[in-house]
Amino acid sequence: MYLFKCPGCKYLHPFHVNSHPNGSKWNFNGDVNNPTFTPSLLVNDHHPASRCHLFLTNGKIQFLSDCHHELAGKTVDMVPIGDL
Repeated sequence: MYLFKCPGCKYLHPFHVNSHPNGSKWNFNGDVNNPTFTPSLLVNDHHPASRCHLFLTNGKIQFLSDCHHELAGKTVDMVPIGDL
């Protein structure tokens, strides 16, 4: 499992790259400085008021329009976990 700090939600989101009890698993390019995970990550899918949906490609976070926060529809650089 890998974690990154979401600058929209202001907390950590996980990507599971090995089997996970809920069956979720992402492909990872192996680059911890400029990671790419596929497919997209959807956090809190059943709760629109806190939903976060994104792609993480080459260290850039592309937030999709169904996110609850102000970064919906924008692409931003990853931030260090200690920031925000």
